[in-house]
Amino acid sequence: MSPRSTQVNQRLHEEQKERILSAALPVFAQKGLAATKMADIAAAAEMGYGSVYHYFPDKEAIFTALIQQMMQGSIQHTQEALAMPGTPWERLQWWLSRTMIRVRQHPQIALFITQVLINESEHQDLRQLAYQLSRAAQNELRRLIVEGQEAGQVVSGNPDRLAMAVQSCLYGFAIEAAFDPDQAREHFPDAEMLLRLLKA
Repeated sequence: MSPRSTQVNQRLHEEQKERILSAALPVFAQKGLAATKMADIAAAAEMGYGSVYHYFPDKEAIFTALIQQMMQGSIQHTQEALAMPGTPWERLQWWLSRTMIRVRQHPQIALFITQVLINESEHQDLRQLAYQLSRAAQNELRRLIVEGQEAGQVVSGNPDRLAMAVQSCLYGFAIEAAFDPDQAREHFPDAEMLLRLLKA
């Protein structure tokens, strides 16, 4: 049997890292960084305790990688919206619809960020990263709002306040979905409800 190629090994390595990150997210969201142990993450990933250290040196590295991954995803999401053809309102509709789907399917992301911002005062560097992620998402939404205001399609007003209002609703929806999934499945609002706040 021939040895695996470097490319295959790299792909398998990245797949295992992604497996660890996906498993760690709900653990961190529930327990926070301080109370989470590498053994908790290994158990959630269904991997050997020592295997996790092969991919990450400590839980802080996993924590940091999660925040960076979310930031990259958020930036890419907005870049896709801004590059779309159509009117500013259509781009905003697309962005918010996709965001609502993500919030509904992965509410632990908002819980994770909230956990960091509120409870991780001993880890100021990680807290700052989480703050940057939250602020970046709000700034991206603000950019779409300003574009819509300039086209006369979004209600006039302070775009920072409008973006904060929408983002606060999204965080609230995520918390509801995380703590009562059955209720969320039945009553989770659609993007049109939030878009009414922004319609000119």
